[in-house]
Amino acid sequence: MLLRICGAVLSALVCTAAVMPDAMAQRRDREDLDRRWVELGCRQVSFNRDRDTIRVGRSEGRFRAIRLTARGEDVEVMRLAVVYANGNPDELDVQRVIRRGDRTEPLDLKGRDRAIERIDMVYRQRGDDRGRATVCAEGLVS
Repeated sequence: MLLRICGAVLSALVCTAAVMPDAMAQRRDREDLDRRWVELGCRQVSFNRDRDTIRVGRSEGRFRAIRLTARGEDVEVMRLAVVYANGNPDELDVQRVIRRGDRTEPLDLKGRDRAIERIDMVYRQRGDDRGRATVCAEGLVS
């Protein structure tokens, strides 16, 4: 009986030791990915308009994906146009409600390795019309 218990404990330790490096590598990969997201800019949005622009600028770098966050109130984002420094746009059909404090999943950019000049948004603020919402964009560094 004691031999069987010791064998089970030893098997559990061996399995843990085999799985642990993979779990640690996945955690490191997630932390590395989080460090590669940089804030590109924010824009306070309102019920008076349904379009706004987040100015990014050429000095911010080159990105392969963006994601949006909402602060204050919820915002429904319909479309984005990511306009690159050369003037070419990348049209993204977002169609998502971003709850305050949440963010979208990464939105891949077709114009990889190009500097972003601005992000044009078509949106609808949700919730209290007296509340204020802010949409922020983050870029995944190439």
